Amino acid sequence: MSLHLDRATDDDFFLSIIHNWNIIDYLVTRYKIWTGRIPLEALMVCTINYPFFWRTAIPLSLLLLSTSISKIVCEKVTLYYTFITLILLFAIPLFINANAAWWITGFYIYLLPLSLATYAISFIVNQTQTKIQFVLVCLTTFLFAYAEQIGVFFFLIVFTIFCSEKRTRKCKNFTIYILAIVNFIISITAPGNYIRLRAETWSWFPNYIEYSLIQKLCFGFDKLHQLFGFYWNVPLILFMFLIILLYIACGTKFFIGNVCLGTLILFISISVVRWNGLSFALFGKNFLNANMLHAEKWSSISTYVSYFFVMMVMISLIILILATLKNKHTILMVLGIFIVGIFDTVIIGFSPTIYASSLRIDYVFEVCCVMNCMFLIHNINQLNPRVHNKPN
Repeated sequence: MSLHLDRATDDDFFLSIIHNWNIIDYLVTRYKIWTGRIPLEALMVCTINYPFFWRTAIPLSLLLLSTSISKIVCEKVTLYYTFITLILLFAIPLFINANAAWWITGFYIYLLPLSLATYAISFIVNQTQTKIQFVLVCLTTFLFAYAEQIGVFFFLIVFTIFCSEKRTRKCKNFTIYILAIVNFIISITAPGNYIRLRAETWSWFPNYIEYSLIQKLCFGFDKLHQLFGFYWNVPLILFMFLIILLYIACGTKFFIGNVCLGTLILFISISVVRWNGLSFALFGKNFLNANMLHAEKWSSISTYVSYFFVMMVMISLIILILATLKNKHTILMVLGIFIVGIFDTVIIGFSPTIYASSLRIDYVFEVCCVMNCMFLIHNINQLNPRVHNKPN
């Protein structure tokens, strides 16, 4: 009930559309001069004036996201997995949730399409697929595929599933995949996208067009580094903690693996204990600094020490995943989802609004961490002999 419109943001702009424009004319104009997200904007313009809609839709989207992750992890919706997933979604850093879930415009562009995309993924992995569910999932592609980050998230995770499980390679699933690709192409090829790119470049990042591919990737990595710089990023820390437990309990031990173990323990210690003074003394004030990039920061050596450390943390996670998990499907899913989260954040470097978009663009990475936490919890449950040792 505390959710409300923020009249100082885009909420006010979308509120005014229905009073000042013919909706069809508005959508056609937006497609031509600004964005290809027409279905999402149509839904937003038609419903944002009704608080009952988004006050109901936001918690329902969170519930749909939680149940879908439960179904992806263990092929069924369970109260136990749904509840833990929901708690982890609430534990995403506040400023990210505030931008992607609690902010009304952010909900329409991030939480809603992400929950629908995850529901579509859960349908694809489900062995029992009804015709009604198939039709519903096909309809969801006309929404989530129009959010660029969410589209990439869907395509890469479903591709990982196709590689991991032969049983998912069936006509219904390929139909959904192709339908999502068609909608995604319609979205990104809208003429307004190119006009918007030039306008946003001039407004936010005038020299952006002069930067090389490597420099743009570096901006994307800086946004990824920001995620690792948050203190108490619970989904990310829990993901690392579970990998550490599994490695100690049943991982293949070797020297590099032990070094990776120490790297993750060091990162968690800094993130949780908040050794501000000590980290500043050892590495400089920009070490794991989550603030936006600015002149003093990019010219500081401690910034690059921090970049290197975060790279080592990510590499350590990948190595421990490979050294710890035994099930081929689980390895592919956990590794694939982690890489998707990284990739989906880094590619934001190709947008001149990378810093103007605030923290909502980090929401996909956080949800990927939540999904991986649930996969690891499920893996731990499978290792429990009380669950699997049945009497002869």
